[in-house]
Amino acid sequence: MEIILSLVAVLALHCRFEVFVGSFQDSALLNGLHKLYGTFSGPDYTDLLVFAAIYIMLRVVRRRDEKIDSGFLLLSLALSVILVVSISFKKFDSADFLFANAYQWMVSCFCIIGICIVLYGSLRCIYYLFSRSPAAEEGTEKTGILSFLNRHFFQAGFWIIFLGWLPWIVMNYPGSECPDSILQFKEFFGEENWAVGHPPLSTAIMGILFSLGRMLVDANFGFFLYCFMQTCAGALIFSLSMKKLRDLGIPFKYCMVGIAWFAFTPLWGTYAQWVEKDLFYTEIALLQTVCMLEILIRMKCGRRDAVFLACSSLGAVFLRNNGIYAVLPALVFLAVRFRGITRKRVAAVSLIVLLTYEGVTRGLYPALGVEGASVVEPLSIPFQQTARYVCEYPDEITEHEREVLERTFFYDALFSYNPVLSDPIKNHCRGVGMGEYFGIWFRMFFKHPGTYLAAFINKCYGYLAPVSQNIEAWIQLEYYDYMKNLGISHVFPMNVSNILVLVWNMSMTLPLVKYLCTPGIYTWIVVILTMFLIRHRKYRALILFVPAYMNILVCLASPMADAIRYELPTVACVPLLTGWAYFSLHSGKEDGVADA
Repeated sequence: MEIILSLVAVLALHCRFEVFVGSFQDSALLNGLHKLYGTFSGPDYTDLLVFAAIYIMLRVVRRRDEKIDSGFLLLSLALSVILVVSISFKKFDSADFLFANAYQWMVSCFCIIGICIVLYGSLRCIYYLFSRSPAAEEGTEKTGILSFLNRHFFQAGFWIIFLGWLPWIVMNYPGSECPDSILQFKEFFGEENWAVGHPPLSTAIMGILFSLGRMLVDANFGFFLYCFMQTCAGALIFSLSMKKLRDLGIPFKYCMVGIAWFAFTPLWGTYAQWVEKDLFYTEIALLQTVCMLEILIRMKCGRRDAVFLACSSLGAVFLRNNGIYAVLPALVFLAVRFRGITRKRVAAVSLIVLLTYEGVTRGLYPALGVEGASVVEPLSIPFQQTARYVCEYPDEITEHEREVLERTFFYDALFSYNPVLSDPIKNHCRGVGMGEYFGIWFRMFFKHPGTYLAAFINKCYGYLAPVSQNIEAWIQLEYYDYMKNLGISHVFPMNVSNILVLVWNMSMTLPLVKYLCTPGIYTWIVVILTMFLIRHRKYRALILFVPAYMNILVCLASPMADAIRYELPTVACVPLLTGWAYFSLHSGKEDGVADA
């Protein structure tokens, strides 16, 4: 049986994922054989190696399990369906790979079954690894350099990450810009009105550091100061997160793998030299998660814990407009988890965060002339659904629907629909008649629900499955005119930056390495860890996953289909959540409501 399953899995992994059209229309048999001829392909010898690996994996699972685990099977099947559907939408902007014809339906089902086999075996093997006790993983006593690293883990982790990022911020000195950061500089210098579209706190930090550096040295140094600041903060906070795992008894080698991942993955180095708001927000968001972890570990919230939790929560809230949606639910769940003084303190932190946020956004910002958030900002999904509906069924649009859409958008602008980017539609929204718009949006759903589902998947596939690589941050080779006018320019020959460009490109194309900058893989890791914890009824541990899940939901509502920068907080939390899940599975503590 393992041989047959392995064969099915290998064929599924070597499917070309194309819409196959045969050349023998007068013969169903010949046409089917011609389609089959073009269905599977792959590099020489990899099929043999993959077959051997899958066969060995399935044999291991068969020896350890008396019967198939239904929970793991259902999860594997769900993930395989999502993966195949996401591949189809990435390649064709539709479900044509699955439903173009009867042959496509058979091939897609075959691929789903084959991928499900691989996922089931892989998840079971990962689960076996999680079942091993920390004591068995720790190994012998460390000596030499390993002993030094273990005794000074936090400091060593800081310097490893800092030195890992240093080439990126030095070789591309003074750093890379983007349109968002240009707008923030314009706001800071009074050339544009301040707006919450880019958090004023982030804008102020950028502008103050730039002004300070320009006053001390020159514009280049001011620009570099922001990169240096977020590099130091990242090395500090990321190392702290791994130190917390080490304190929990997570094996040294796994914690060091986490440090190395932060230090040497090109994704993080690229963001370190990118003057943009996302990395610093990610660092503070991770710090907030670390503060929650400390409370969950100690089962109480002291005054010091409450202060740190409040400060990190406020930082996360004001460094990203959607930060409140990740922070507040997590704090509420944390408060519910406890009783007594701990619940009161966490509830007080929640209230302080909420009242401060409301006071600043509704009181201070308007008083300072800061423009409020656009009503269209979180509406990417319904706008994409409407635009796809109009493009696919223009003859079914009634006169009333057209009038409403003309008031809300420019009707003709809906035909600029881009399946993977909502900005072409959002930018044409006038923000008027929204009540009427949602009325027709709701009615249109019942006419063609498949179109709405297709628009959603097409705009979100990169977060649903590991099918797309997109670091999005880049290495700037030529500055925009605005930054040149501020006095910013490269100081090293262009070939120095080109080294980073090539590393950046390779990180998105090299086998295995490319998955490190694939947003969907981190979504899957969070889901799989959640399944492990639910299986052992470790519901208390799931509180730490709330910010990650809220961040993933924000990604689904974001303007792009696969931008990892929107999911960066979840990406940064994955090592911490992995270690926390491992610890929770072996902690032996009962779940329930704590009396602390």
